[in-house]
Amino acid sequence: MSHMVLYRESGTMDLRQFDRAFRPYEAKLLAQEKLRDRIGVREVDRPTYEKYITGPIERFDHRRNAFMATIPGNPFGEEMRQRLRARGIEKGIPLPPPPYNELEPEDRIGYSLNAAVRRLCQEYHPQPLPQTPLEGQVEVTDRIQMSRLIKKAALFFGAQMVRITRVDPRWVYRDLEIPHPFAIMVVVPHVRSLNATAPSHYSGVSVWDTYSRLKNITVQLADFIRLLGYDAMYRETLGMKVPEMLMVPTAIDAGIGELARNGHVLSPEFGINMRLKAVTTDLPLEVDKPISFGVREFCMVCEQCAAFCPAKAIPFGPPTQEVADPLYNNPGYRKWYVNAERCLTFWTVNRKKWATCGGRCIVACPWNKPDKPWHNLIRRVAIHAPLMVKKMLIWGDKTVYRRGKSRGYALFSE
Repeated sequence: MSHMVLYRESGTMDLRQFDRAFRPYEAKLLAQEKLRDRIGVREVDRPTYEKYITGPIERFDHRRNAFMATIPGNPFGEEMRQRLRARGIEKGIPLPPPPYNELEPEDRIGYSLNAAVRRLCQEYHPQPLPQTPLEGQVEVTDRIQMSRLIKKAALFFGAQMVRITRVDPRWVYRDLEIPHPFAIMVVVPHVRSLNATAPSHYSGVSVWDTYSRLKNITVQLADFIRLLGYDAMYRETLGMKVPEMLMVPTAIDAGIGELARNGHVLSPEFGINMRLKAVTTDLPLEVDKPISFGVREFCMVCEQCAAFCPAKAIPFGPPTQEVADPLYNNPGYRKWYVNAERCLTFWTVNRKKWATCGGRCIVACPWNKPDKPWHNLIRRVAIHAPLMVKKMLIWGDKTVYRRGKSRGYALFSE
C-alpha cells in the first residue's frame, strides 16, 4: 500500500518543493512496497515471535552481552575471559592490532582497510545538535505524512531501508531508560563481494563499513529531527560500547523481517545480509506493521548457516526452549539459541588473518541475493511453496553457488 505524501490545505506546511527534490527516494519506497506485495509478504498485527514466547521476558542486563563480558572487571563472563587470556587476549574486544611485521604482506592491505573503516564507528560519538525550541517546532498534523518524510530523509542520508515502530521496554537493556515512544529502524546491507571472503580482513571491512555508515546516518537523522523541534537520539548497539537496545526484536516489531536460525533478522529484500541501528524520538509518527513470510518454516529445512558456521555456534534441528550459553541468552522463548561465546571466541583464533569472522553464516544464507527479477521469483516460490520445494531450492542454491566449508574451520578448538 502506498503512503504518498498528501499536501495540506492552505495555511499549513506546503511540501511540494521537498517532494520534487526527494522524488527518487519516494520512488525507492514505492519500489520496496511493490516488491513485498509481488513476492507475497504479509503485514500482520503482531510480530511472529510472540507465538513462541514460553515464559516471562525479563529485560537483559547489558553486562551479559558477550562483547561486554570480554572486558576485564565485568562481574559476568570470567570463565570466557580466562579462555581468551589463554589465547593471548587480555583487554577484551575489539582485539588489539597485531604488529605489522607479524602480518603477511597480502594481509596488510586488508587489515589497513579494516582499521580505516572501523575508526569512524568506534570513535565518532558526537553530542546531538541543540533542539529547536517549542516556538519554532514544526507542527505535525499528519503522522503518515511525517513518517514518509522521515523515511525519505533517512534514505537520502544513506539508508537502504527504514521502518518505524514503538519502543518496547522489554527490548531496552536493564538499568537503562529510553524516554521516547518511537524507534526509527535503519538498515544498511553489507557489500556482498567483501562478505563472501569470510572469514578474512575483507569481510571485516564489510562489517565495519556498515556500522560506520549506520553511525553517520543515525546521527544525521537524529540531528534533523531535533532541528524540527523534537527530541531524538541515535542508539548505540555495538557490544564493545554500552549497548542500549536489542535491535533484533525491535526490527521485527518494525516489519523489517523475521527471526532466522542464526539469531539475525531475515528480511525479504536482504536476507540476513544487513546491519541495523535505531533512532528513538518523540516526533509523532505512524508505525509500520510487522510482517510474516514463513522464515521459521524455511529455516527449519535449510540449516545452511549452521552447516557453514566455522565456530559451530549455530544449532541444527528444530527450535527449543533449552537455552544454550545461558549467560548470554535470555530464556522465555522457543527458538534457535546461538552460542555467543563460541562465535566470539572464533574471532580470536587468528587475529592476524581476520579481525572478525564477518559472517560466514551470512554468506551461506540462500536469501542473500540481489534484487533481480529471477531472484525475486525464487523468493516468491520460497515463501509460498511446500517444504519439499523449499528443500529443492536450498539444494539448487548449494549446487549453483558451490559453497565449501568456511576457511579456518579447523582452527577452532573446543
